[in-house]
Amino acid sequence: MRLTARVPATSANLGPGFDCFGLALDLCNEVTVDTEAEPGISWEGEGAEELPIDGSDMVSRAMRWVAEREGQRIGPFHLHGVNRIPLERGLGSSAAAAVAGVAIARTWLRLPDWADREVLFRAAADIERHPDNAAAAAYGGLTVVADRSVRRFDVPPSIRPVALIPEHLRISTEEARRVLPSEVPLSDAVYNVAHGALAISALTTGDLDLLRRALRDRLHQDVRLSLVAELREVFERMASSGIPVCVSGAGPSLLAFETDGDPIPDPGDHWRTLRLATRPTGVEVLSLPD
Repeated sequence: MRLTARVPATSANLGPGFDCFGLALDLCNEVTVDTEAEPGISWEGEGAEELPIDGSDMVSRAMRWVAEREGQRIGPFHLHGVNRIPLERGLGSSAAAAVAGVAIARTWLRLPDWADREVLFRAAADIERHPDNAAAAAYGGLTVVADRSVRRFDVPPSIRPVALIPEHLRISTEEARRVLPSEVPLSDAVYNVAHGALAISALTTGDLDLLRRALRDRLHQDVRLSLVAELREVFERMASSGIPVCVSGAGPSLLAFETDGDPIPDPGDHWRTLRLATRPTGVEVLSLPD
């Protein structure tokens, strides 16, 4: 049996939607599990030299978690990952791995609800602990998570995300969360509720003028931008030029949105610029067991 799961990168928060909003991006990892091949783990692409090959990687852990939860056992297999999502850059690499592992395990075990997006999302969120990324990776499109319930929205082609990725910087989600305040003023909470509603409207209608205002945030971005002076400088340069921009997830990547008449400028040396479409579909299992 040979199963391949394709799962997209995701950008969470999207400014005011802290821990709630997620957007699937057309940059996909592929994970193949082959039960006929010699057991082992191999990687290529992003992080290939640093990801574990002893079974402690997120994909393998997610597969074991599903099997144990169902009272079943997964036999020997070879796992090969083709990684296109940069690690620890705020683009959902960990959530993609968790979603891929859950999808493969549920398909392999032929669970009754193996293709149910909600069940898949909830399992991946329990494993990886970031439901905003897990939702977008499972469902595709634009997602909003509230109390582990997911609402998915279509995004028009006029929404054109650009990921700005600092090649020389990494920030773990745990590190980025440690600097956040445990309490915020009521006025800041109200500000984010209002701007979150505007962001959903802007992203689903393709209103980039509205999106410029809607991506503003008072809960997390300023604190995270303060971690690295260079990150703040690029962010403020984009924002002052009228470009809709936000911190992607926990950072350090930024997510900007461009139009034909207003392209995203080069952020500078040691930055990678990826022009990506939004992805309407979440994880896909490309081949099924016999």
